[in-house]
Amino acid sequence: MRRAKTIQRVILSIALILTLSACRNQDDDTDTVSKTEATVQIGAYASSSNGVGTATTGTDSATAAIKSLTLKIATTTLNRDHNTTITLQATYDDNTTQTPINIEWLINPKDAVEINGDTLTALKDTNVTIQAKVGNTLSNKVKLNIYWEVDGHRLPPEPDPKINNATLLGVDVNHNGVRDDVERWIYKTYRNPIERGIFMQSARAYQKVIVDPKRAHETTRYIDDAYSCEAYWTFKSQDNNKSFKLYMYRDLEKEISKIQFNTIKRYMAYQRFNAEFNGETFDSPKASKDKCEFDENGILKAEQ
Repeated sequence: MRRAKTIQRVILSIALILTLSACRNQDDDTDTVSKTEATVQIGAYASSSNGVGTATTGTDSATAAIKSLTLKIATTTLNRDHNTTITLQATYDDNTTQTPINIEWLINPKDAVEINGDTLTALKDTNVTIQAKVGNTLSNKVKLNIYWEVDGHRLPPEPDPKINNATLLGVDVNHNGVRDDVERWIYKTYRNPIERGIFMQSARAYQKVIVDPKRAHETTRYIDDAYSCEAYWTFKSQDNNKSFKLYMYRDLEKEISKIQFNTIKRYMAYQRFNAEFNGETFDSPKASKDKCEFDENGILKAEQ
């Protein structure tokens, strides 16, 4: 009788063990399904270093390679320090499209623009070529023209120093009488439109007098006009309730000389111009707004 009860207990224990084992297996299957479903991203691409993305639909996954990259820039003519939108779209072997990740930007020249996400910022006025690379796949090239315009005045491009400094007068592509490197320096250094106008007039006068220093007595009127204009904005502007006034003790010639006479030939030409007046005395030019070659927005007057 005791033996029969013992056998019955053993049978019940075995049955219980089998039942618990079956339950555990079912729980494991449930966990596996839950974990799989949690990681599904329908139609999503994760680009790898070799340009291959993985698309998953449901619990099935397939590997799709990038077939082509299409690069677009909203505006291909842009003012310096301004922004535009840049987009890159990948087309995969299964004809789906997606914005890829791990993008390498190929920019020439490198310092011309900055790209953050889908925003491109122009940093330097020049012609730029931009191309994207994902893995081993290259996009189309896009050319971008960046210019520099300040208060309605478009500045000339930065000249090649070797070409610019090879001659006395240098490069002046917009033909306004001011050397291009000097013009850009003025607009970068000074913020007030009138101040820019004063230095632009001075630079224009210096260009004219060094062409032929022997004609100093004839060309000195350009220097005198520049001084008359400076004197107006130093002494008379406040009397006429003008908002801008030059500081009385500024040495404007010294400020601009470092860029205006930046080669030995240019410096010597200006010294020869001054030497033509050796021993002569002159009255200081009278302050006159009429002698200013620019309007109150710092823009060169039409008649000039």
